Formats: sequence, structure tokens, C-alpha cells
Amino acid sequence: MMPDAVREVFPPTRWQLEKLWALDVLVEPVEIADLVWLFDLPLWQLDGDRFKVTPNQVAETPMNFRAHYQRVMDADLDHPINLVAYRGRLVVLDGVHRLLKAHFLRRRWIEATIATATQLQSCAP
Repeated sequence: MMPDAVREVFPPTRWQLEKLWALDVLVEPVEIADLVWLFDLPLWQLDGDRFKVTPNQVAETPMNFRAHYQRVMDADLDHPINLVAYRGRLVVLDGVHRLLKAHFLRRRWIEATIATATQLQSCAP
């Protein structure tokens, strides 16, 4: 079950990643500092259970979360992350591992696409 802390920050719209990636949206730089608040949310699974691990937990104790740490280190920063504006701030729909890698590398900006609510609705299953 999705924790309230996660449910409150993500739009209720369901989306398919393939449709999200296919949107005709400009790629633009986004300041990483505007997105690091997401690192406190349990966005990742652990042993098949969803919403159990925060990106900050992986950053603080990477050897306790080897699979996520490996995904972070293998993340391709040439591929933009996908965002949507919701409730007054940007939310990562796809690319949290890439975002954490960029943060590890002390980058100030990350390339991203920013979908509108209408565009996100067009990505429904």
C-alpha cells in the first residue's frame, strides 16, 4: 500500500512509462536542489515490497541497499529525468536513480522533461 507521504506528493493519475517517454516535451535543465526533498520519501522497493527504501537511505548506507546503489551508479545521466508539476512543485515520475547519481556527483543541474497535467493524463494505461 502506498504510504500517505508518497500519495500526497504524486498526482493521482496513473501513467505508462513508455507513453511518458514518448511525449513531445522539451528537455531543459532543472536545479537538483529543487528536487532533493523527494529523497526523504520511500520511493523504492526492498525484497519485492514497494515503498520501503528512501534514496537518502541508499545514500547513507549504500551497502545495505546494494541493488539500488548499483542502479544509481549505473544510471545514464545523458537520459533526462521525467517530471510533472503538481501542487506547486516538481515531482519526479521517472529518474530518481539518475537524480541521486547527479546529486552524488555534486551537479547543480539535471536535464529533465516537464509534463503538464494534461500530458500526463494522455499517458494513462
